[in-house]
Amino acid sequence: MRIRIRNPQDLGAGLLFLAIALFALWVARDYPVGTSVRMSSGYFPRLLCLLLLLLGAYVTLRALVVEGPAVTRVRLRPVLMITAGVVVFAYSIQTLGLVLATVLLTMIGGYASPRVRLIEMAAASAVLAVLAIAIFVKGIGLPIPIWPDF
Repeated sequence: MRIRIRNPQDLGAGLLFLAIALFALWVARDYPVGTSVRMSSGYFPRLLCLLLLLLGAYVTLRALVVEGPAVTRVRLRPVLMITAGVVVFAYSIQTLGLVLATVLLTMIGGYASPRVRLIEMAAASAVLAVLAIAIFVKGIGLPIPIWPDF
């Protein structure tokens, strides 16, 4: 019996989801889980990993049934710019504060597209910064500095 891959893009995505989920489950293997009523630190990460595992299995199996496009060439610019934005955000949030780190993330990530417009990125930066403050600082109460401490 020969297995025919009908959708190489879905196969790649599904296998990537499965690999990430299995790796994360392995990393979180010693986290205490608790119960549904008394969740511990490992409950939610394990739940997300299991959902990603199910999604990966579905997408992988779907690749064998549903026709789809061939794998396209990977463009390095979006991958590098999005990754750089996330890394800059992670390293700058404590020193520059949530607002400036969010602006940097949005501006750097915006250059992933060759048709980037500065005014659109500035507007997106402002909206995301306000939402981040509302959700994470005001809503959840995380101790994240909003502005740099000069």
